[in-house]
Amino acid sequence: MNQQNLDKDEIALLQKPWVKNHTTLTNDDILQLYRLFNLYCDPRTRRIDLKDVMITAQQLGLVEKNPIVANTLQQVSDQHGDGGVDFEEFVRELTNKLGNLFDQKGREQLFTLVDIDGKGTLDKEDLKKISDELHLNFSQKDIDEIVHNVAGYGAEDVTAEQFEKYLAKLTNRRKIETEVLRTK
Repeated sequence: MNQQNLDKDEIALLQKPWVKNHTTLTNDDILQLYRLFNLYCDPRTRRIDLKDVMITAQQLGLVEKNPIVANTLQQVSDQHGDGGVDFEEFVRELTNKLGNLFDQKGREQLFTLVDIDGKGTLDKEDLKKISDELHLNFSQKDIDEIVHNVAGYGAEDVTAEQFEKYLAKLTNRRKIETEVLRTK
């Protein structure tokens, strides 16, 4: 992130403790959300009406193209009948819906979010849709390998429990690697 390209409001935002210590989103993620937020923000109240965001998402076809993102925004919008949220609340609500990978409840929330059809498992077709939506460009071989690593050889889908356990293992490894780098 190049500080020279940031305006004074963005620099001030990055200095806030809740941004510096965010467990899920990076500073770049928060800046992108801030810029999106400002497209809809009422300059007097510094709040947005999430219904406006959903209407735009529907008009742009994002609901069909990115159902995970649309589902998340819809859930946040539904929680705020009045629609008015400030930026910190907007980020907090999105983060709550996306789930914190560093705790079990967050990993379970993430599974619920990506299990769009609600069947309780993710099959290879589901993983391909997620890959395409998030622009990960996984090949069929990649997807087969993911299912094999998470659910075992010959498995065709991943259960919520397998998904949560696998992410727990990955996040614990990430914590350890981060601590090792800090101590060097």
